[in-house]
Amino acid sequence: MLNFTVGFFNEMMIGYHKSRVLYAVFFISLQACSFNEQVPSAGDAFLQGSWTEDSIPLKNQLVNYEQYQFKFTCDSFYLQINTHSKVNLYGGECYNTDTWREYVKGTYTVVADTLKLNGAFVNQDYKYKPENSCYRFGKFEYDFLMLKKHQDTLQIKSKLQTLPHFIVLKERTSCKL
Repeated sequence: MLNFTVGFFNEMMIGYHKSRVLYAVFFISLQACSFNEQVPSAGDAFLQGSWTEDSIPLKNQLVNYEQYQFKFTCDSFYLQINTHSKVNLYGGECYNTDTWREYVKGTYTVVADTLKLNGAFVNQDYKYKPENSCYRFGKFEYDFLMLKKHQDTLQIKSKLQTLPHFIVLKERTSCKL
């Protein structure tokens, strides 16, 4: 009789442990699942479209400067940076020419009077850029103060540089989610 009771007890304990393991796996799998939080937002309606910096004040007197072309679609941005430099300030053979282009893509937010860009340097086709390529690579985080805002013009100023940038709306688009 004792043998039967011990065997029955052992069977019950094994079943109990199996059910606890199944419950644990079930609850862990529920925790692993989550909704996709990367759903794009509509972004800022004023910024939607293509913007270009047509001219740089006093550019002939500057040693180097950057000229911007933006495209804002929903909460994403695509940026072409045209850098002009009279001297090689960065070192390396990539910077021996007077002008070069860099490309960035990412997402943006507008907080009060600040345009916050968060992205990465990419190739000309806006795809991944490897680390050993020319010019800058990796993460791109930039904040611009929006100084003057009109219907089709925007004056922005980087928090890292002193020169303001006057960008002009070339094509208005709207976000279609």
